[in-house]
Amino acid sequence: GGHHTCAADANGVTCWGWNDYGQTTVPGGLVNPSAVAAGGIHSCAIDDNGLTCWGRGDEGQTTVPGGLVNPSAVAAGGYHTCAVDDNGVHCWGWDNYGQATVPAGLVHPSAVIAAGLDHTCALYVNGVTCWGFNEQGQTEVPTSLADPSGVGVGGLHTCALNDSDVACWGWNGFGQTTVPGGLVNPSEVSVGWDHTCALDDNGVHCWGVNDDGQATVPGGLVNPSAVAA
Repeated sequence: GGHHTCAADANGVTCWGWNDYGQTTVPGGLVNPSAVAAGGIHSCAIDDNGLTCWGRGDEGQTTVPGGLVNPSAVAAGGYHTCAVDDNGVHCWGWDNYGQATVPAGLVHPSAVIAAGLDHTCALYVNGVTCWGFNEQGQTEVPTSLADPSGVGVGGLHTCALNDSDVACWGWNGFGQTTVPGGLVNPSEVSVGWDHTCALDDNGVHCWGVNDDGQATVPGGLVNPSAVAA
């Protein structure tokens, strides 16, 4: 999230970091949580009872709409939230740039949705589509994407896992969209505020802003299986 982190394990959901708005205070009563998301100043989790959000909610980002049917994925943005259920994609919260207005005609997506500061992307049967704030071209999906299988959204940039590589677009002030050469069979891409990471056959690779060491991958990682920026 903005300044906090959440994880789901066998014991439930745990969050830590900045908590001025209660974003790391996990509500009691979650049953078998299966997904968790950390946004700018709020958090959400999917459990056996549906979707629950907590933290700062003055833009409606923690007010889960009624009528969600079997939610399977959730993404928390700066001040908005999106979820995938049996009927498609739903978004709510701050919508000043259209980031919570799901495009009409969006065919039911896979369970891949990503929310950034003020824009949102979904992976669906026809590829990747993005909407919301576009000052840096972050919602303009390249036509060259081939068989995308993943998508990640940051502050002002977006990345997708392509047929055999990673593609990024949007603001590149810190090199966060300049994908390094030599990635071998990348299997996952994760996008932070101003940095990006990918997992390939050789491990984890990160690039972009590195003022706090966030793009410096520590040595000694053994067979990493996932990455989150």
